[in-house]
Amino acid sequence: MSKNKKKDGFIKQYLRAFRFYLLTGLIVWTPLLVTVWLTWWLFTKVGGNIENLIENIYAWLNGLAVKYDRLGFLAALEYRKGYGFLIAIALFLTTGFIARNIIGMRIIRSIERMFSRVPGINRIYKAVGQIRDVVVGRQGAVFQKVCVIEYPRQGVHVVAFVTSKERGIVQESLDKELVAVFVPTTPNPTSGFLLYLKPEDVREIELEVEEAMKLIISGGAYIPGKDEEELLHDSLL
Repeated sequence: MSKNKKKDGFIKQYLRAFRFYLLTGLIVWTPLLVTVWLTWWLFTKVGGNIENLIENIYAWLNGLAVKYDRLGFLAALEYRKGYGFLIAIALFLTTGFIARNIIGMRIIRSIERMFSRVPGINRIYKAVGQIRDVVVGRQGAVFQKVCVIEYPRQGVHVVAFVTSKERGIVQESLDKELVAVFVPTTPNPTSGFLLYLKPEDVREIELEVEEAMKLIISGGAYIPGKDEEELLHDSLL
C-alpha cells in the first residue's frame, strides 16, 4: 500500500513539474511570438499597402511619359520590389528630423490645421491626434500604474492598470472624480474593459507593468518576486 502511495506521489510531483515547465515555457515564448506576429502584421499590411501605393505612383509616372513627349524622361523610372518599404523608412526618418526643429513644427501645424477644416476627416484626425499626444506625452507609457480592484463584483479581485487620473468628459458629465482603469483579459491582455472608478476603489500596488503582464498572461501561475527555483519548489509541495 505504501508503495502505491509513493508511486502516486511521484506521479503527482512529475505532473506538477511538467505543468510548471510548460507554463514557464509559455511565459518565455509568448512575448517573442506576439512581437514576431505584430511585426509581420505591420510588414504585410502597412508595408504591403505602402508598397502598392508606390508601385501605382511609378505606373502613373510611366503613363505620363507615354502620354506627353516632354515628360519622356519619366519612362526611365523603373519600379522594383522593396522600393515602397525603403521610401516609407526614408519618409518617416525625414519627417522625424523635420519635426525636431521650429520650421518643421510650423509646417506640421499648418498641415494639421488644413486637415482640421475638412468636414468628416477632421473628427477622425483629431481623435487619432489626441491619442498620439497622450502616448507621446507619457513616452509610450499608457499604463501608468498597476492596481487591484474588485470586479465584476465585491469580493472578486482583478489586476488592472491605471490609464488616467485626469479630469475628462466622463468625469465632467458625471461631476465626479473618477480614475480610468483598464482591466485586461487572460491570456490575451490586449483586450479588456475600460472602467471609471472612485479613487478609493482603486488600490495601487508596487509592481512593474511588465511583471503584471506576465502574471496576467500566465493566468496567475507566474508569481512576481519569485525566481524559477522557488516557484518549482512551491509547485511540488
